[in-house]
Amino acid sequence: NNTIDNASKLLQVEKELQEKGIPLKYASLPAFTSHINKQNGVITPSYTSAPAPMGIGFYGTKNVSGHLVGYNLTTSSVMASIHINNMNDFYLLNDGPYSETFQLNSVLSNVTLFGNSSYNFWTQNVVFYSARTHQITFLDNIWNFSSPAIYMSNNSLYSYDGNLDAPVFYYDIGPTITVTYPFTLNLYLNSTVIDRDSAVYFNYSLTYSNKTVSGSYDRVLFNSTYNQPASFTAVKPEYLASGTHVTPTGFIPYDFEIMVGGPGGGSTTSIYNINATMNLKYEKSGKYYNVPSAYDTGSETGETSEGVSVSWNNYTAHLTPGPSFVYGMWGISNNNKMVHYSGRVSPSNAFMFVSPGAFNESMAAWSPLSLNGTYSFTLPSGYYTAEALMSYHNPVMFTIGNDASLPFNNFMGIYTPLYAFDNSQLKNISLYGNGTLNNPYVVYNVQTMPVNSLFEEFNDYAFPVFSGVLIMNTNASAVLYHMPSLFIKYNNPEYSGYVNFYKFPSYNFLNYEFYNASNITVWKSNDISGYFSSSLEGFPAANLVIWNSTRILNGSNTFNVMDSGMLVFNSNNVTIWGNYLFNSPLIYNNTFEDITNIWGAPLGLAEYSSNDTIYNNFFDVEITAYSPEVSIYTGGFAMYVDHWNITKQPAYIVHYFNGFALYGSIIYTRYQGGNFWYNFNGTIPYNNDGLIAIGGDYVPLYYFIFPFFIVSCIIHFIKIYNSI
Repeated sequence: NNTIDNASKLLQVEKELQEKGIPLKYASLPAFTSHINKQNGVITPSYTSAPAPMGIGFYGTKNVSGHLVGYNLTTSSVMASIHINNMNDFYLLNDGPYSETFQLNSVLSNVTLFGNSSYNFWTQNVVFYSARTHQITFLDNIWNFSSPAIYMSNNSLYSYDGNLDAPVFYYDIGPTITVTYPFTLNLYLNSTVIDRDSAVYFNYSLTYSNKTVSGSYDRVLFNSTYNQPASFTAVKPEYLASGTHVTPTGFIPYDFEIMVGGPGGGSTTSIYNINATMNLKYEKSGKYYNVPSAYDTGSETGETSEGVSVSWNNYTAHLTPGPSFVYGMWGISNNNKMVHYSGRVSPSNAFMFVSPGAFNESMAAWSPLSLNGTYSFTLPSGYYTAEALMSYHNPVMFTIGNDASLPFNNFMGIYTPLYAFDNSQLKNISLYGNGTLNNPYVVYNVQTMPVNSLFEEFNDYAFPVFSGVLIMNTNASAVLYHMPSLFIKYNNPEYSGYVNFYKFPSYNFLNYEFYNASNITVWKSNDISGYFSSSLEGFPAANLVIWNSTRILNGSNTFNVMDSGMLVFNSNNVTIWGNYLFNSPLIYNNTFEDITNIWGAPLGLAEYSSNDTIYNNFFDVEITAYSPEVSIYTGGFAMYVDHWNITKQPAYIVHYFNGFALYGSIIYTRYQGGNFWYNFNGTIPYNNDGLIAIGGDYVPLYYFIFPFFIVSCIIHFIKIYNSI
């Protein structure tokens, strides 16, 4: 079964990278979960909907009198040109919230190893770009596509500048350059023969601020002539695009592709604004020519994006924020007429989905809105419908190009994620309050139905497109009180294959994410839960993620931890108080545990931050807490110094945070100080056998009379009673 084999290969590759200590951002992973699509026997993109590697893909196909015809095109060099006027993306779980990659990818055929010229290697000229810092970093990858094993032997390369990490892949890190808008980036994959060996160069040129820098940051020679006579010379390798056959992997096409996607590791990114163009070219007789036909997606890479519309004019692709549909462009489509659509949706943080024809959920694509609710994108001419929807509001269907206003309806409750990108949008998702400390905005538990199935989306590596709550760039006071589970069912046939691929349950619970936010409180929510695929190992995935934020209170909540409860990064003055953290019953299913454990076992709290206070919590989860001397963001050394307890004092003494009175003991001791740890063995400070690298809990809460399992049962019954 190819699906099972590919799933095993995917998990094996990620495990090997983790064991070698290679950050996943250095690995632009192949599309392990892809399958071959054909139209009348001609190869078409493996991706049929977003998230996908959006951009330009050439597959060796052409439109002949309305019918696709496949053929082979070979070249010694593939080139892409990207012109960026502005760009803004955000996705927290990929460990580079404002980062993405541009990848020029193609498979080099006729590569000679040990005298045999039948090898195929996937080469990637990759650019990491941060829309926050405006830094570009070059990176290349080489993977062996000569068989389904995708096995890179330790003697496959003869000369190189980077890192050969057998048996997985090769990578090299190039220069980092800070740019300003607008900038133009040209990427090259150049193949040749050097000293009788097959070889590839990774070249670039970059124009910005009226200057151009260029160079070749890596040269790789394959081990072509090993154990061969002195007269032996490798045949010239060639890049191949084919509409008639696939690579020896058995499931990845031969294509040329330039795409925008997540920052490595099979991740995705959400595009909120972009104004850019792309061209994809191949070399012939010393000149570069635009590819004669194109789709708006590649098929070789696993990194993806959503929220970017691709239109075209002649041989140039134009990228704008909008719905990401997968379709043929020049040389493929019979429709080359483009139409621009614009309008406004109110409230501005509603969600907009667009579908070709009459609205069809399985064909709909998310279209981002600006902070003031406007949309503006270009699509091939045709009939499109849209749905705008938002919690506490009635959904509205409309024809794109028109405005839409959603009527407030408290009885609709929470049926979409809750997103807020500024204080005014925070007000929009609240039921009452004015955003002050004494009268905060209040978001309350009114969920009468599962989260709408439009929000099921995740990419091939199971990175979910939507979180349940995303609050960023706000400083108004807000309380998320007695929140619902944010339960979602996976009903969309488009994603059933992925659910089966990863052996997921047919449901989940969406997570909470706070980024650059302050004065937010999550209070008395009784079922914070949810799972993530083990393919997210090494990424900052958790049921509650707090990132670059301050004055956040996480209090009196219950976490049913399937694999990752809480994660805090680079956040100051966060208080975690009065929470119950339990192992979810689901984790005792062995298959489920193998697929989802991104920490090796359920983890209560991952603390990658300093100056936070964690006390009066009940940690009854397999890995209680983890705070290492390494940054989950950079992978480098870091020191995190936190308060895992307050000074021991009577339980009745009150402390205030974000307007909430914090007092008492979660296990009803007469004193308050630190936390209850199920595995506390009497050693002070408690540091979970060194998993808390610096400091620890000097005043742990513990029982003097009752055995732990009896009191644990009492606590469970108390929580059940309180939730009724």
